[in-house]
Amino acid sequence: MGLIPQNTIDQILDRLDIVEVISGYISLKKNGRNYKSNCPFHNEKTPSFVVSEDKQIYHCFGCSASGNAIGFVMQYEKMTFPEAVRALGEKTGIEIPGSNFEGNSGDSPVLKLYEVNQIAAQFYHNELSRPENRNVLEYLHSRGIQNATIREFMIGFAPDSWDSLIKHSHAKKVDGELLRKAGLTVESTKGKNDYDRFRNRITFPVLNERGNVIAFGARVLDKSLPKYLNTPETPIYTKGKTLYGLNLSKDHIREKKYVIIVEGYLDVIIPFQNGIKNVVAASGTALTEKQVKTIKKYADTAVIVFDSDQAGIMASLRGLDIVTAEDVVLKVATLPQGDDPDTFVRAKGPEAFREILEKAPDVFDYKFDFLRRQNPGSSLTDKVRIVKEMLPTLARINNEVIRSEYLKKLSERLSIDQSSLKQELDKLKPDIAYKETEVQVIRPRTIVTDTRELFLLGFAISAKRFHLAIEKEVGIGDFTNADVKKLLESLSEIYVKEESVGPAKFLARIENDDALIQLAVKALEKVDVIPDKEKDKALSECIRSMKKGAQAEELKELNARLREAQSRSDHGAVSTILVRLDTIHRERVSNT
Repeated sequence: MGLIPQNTIDQILDRLDIVEVISGYISLKKNGRNYKSNCPFHNEKTPSFVVSEDKQIYHCFGCSASGNAIGFVMQYEKMTFPEAVRALGEKTGIEIPGSNFEGNSGDSPVLKLYEVNQIAAQFYHNELSRPENRNVLEYLHSRGIQNATIREFMIGFAPDSWDSLIKHSHAKKVDGELLRKAGLTVESTKGKNDYDRFRNRITFPVLNERGNVIAFGARVLDKSLPKYLNTPETPIYTKGKTLYGLNLSKDHIREKKYVIIVEGYLDVIIPFQNGIKNVVAASGTALTEKQVKTIKKYADTAVIVFDSDQAGIMASLRGLDIVTAEDVVLKVATLPQGDDPDTFVRAKGPEAFREILEKAPDVFDYKFDFLRRQNPGSSLTDKVRIVKEMLPTLARINNEVIRSEYLKKLSERLSIDQSSLKQELDKLKPDIAYKETEVQVIRPRTIVTDTRELFLLGFAISAKRFHLAIEKEVGIGDFTNADVKKLLESLSEIYVKEESVGPAKFLARIENDDALIQLAVKALEKVDVIPDKEKDKALSECIRSMKKGAQAEELKELNARLREAQSRSDHGAVSTILVRLDTIHRERVSNT
């Protein structure tokens, strides 16, 4: 199980209630013994996501997502197994061995990158306390950033030195290759030693949703260029997946039911400091599909903040069609000329900023009004230009009611027949050019197995006594499906050491194989419909049917061998086969 002992994982599962865990992410409704909801892992109109409080597992009948509380957090939060265990360990108050940054020499490469970034963030942050860097702290104060905010966002300073971070990291036994891999140092092209990437710059650590430092943005103190220098993409940092500030704002976004999207680090920090905490930054990049999907986990409404600079607004609006395509309600707030959220909040205060946010029109109205200003005439040419830009936005709206309403509104505002607009809209093919190139996902193998084997597997997972009966009466070797046999063998090993293990704990032991988890949950569902008082009888009937099936297969094989032996005139083989055939027939008669 790697770094985390199995008994620690079991303790965490004992303290967790899967209904409580999943309810922290999605709304569950009681349905008989179980709870149901629309699946958070695929789009559906009818709830097919079921959570079993008794078994402490979940399963979606639509997409086959299955698992225990750890599995849910892994899938929903996009965590690795150790990360999910550690997150839930914190929730339950159970200390995870090896969970501190220092001294985890056995950690995975990903965890080592988190560690070295944390070391760098702390180093840069501590530099602000040094007397020789007082001017940097004064500069931050002049930008309205308070000491408490500096601590909360771990703002720091990279000294004007070629190797200050390298020396500090080496003292903590961090090797140079790891620093390069984290993007913190640059390899010299002249064959000399590596040097620090960030020098004489204010540093803004970029954290993921779980609070791990994954990258840095670094700003100059003067007017030199480039103004910002950022960590290159690394194994733990992809710019198009990351939203700055989300680690601090996600709970506030859930509470407010909408997210404010701004551009830069200070555009997050200053509003946050002033009580507007449901804010994130796309960090200078156009919103990507993955960023929108992340936003959708916390809210279905977004307000993006534009300044009043007309240049590039149309291109930005085209890029925002991706938000509409993901069924997120999008509004656009515009600030006065020359202002951004940082300067506006400092000058006018948070209430004035909130007022602008509250009055923000939805993207349809904003885009239409913008286009109308660009094409103010009533000529056919002006109308066609507007329609050409508006229809692609409507085409990406999945909700037919909303799309129809917007189409009606466009018809009325331009005095164009709605049916004509509908015909033009229908001509548009879905534009997927905005989508990122996805790495091909290897889907779990499809498992097809004998229904009897599936029932027996479910019985075996349900209780040790059922498993022992199956081992005695059938034998694991008689199962034909390799995956069923693998799960039964795992149970045998577990039951040698333990009296019992519940479904949730059993799934924790096979966390690396999604297909096996799905098979185990599917098997449990088969048995779950059988009333408890009838389970022993059902098991006996299933074992008897399994034996008959095995005997039928053996009869087919024996008859084939008999014909072959007779054709060779091998009387000894014929005699042996006939004896076995007679024994099987007698057993079948006695069991009827």
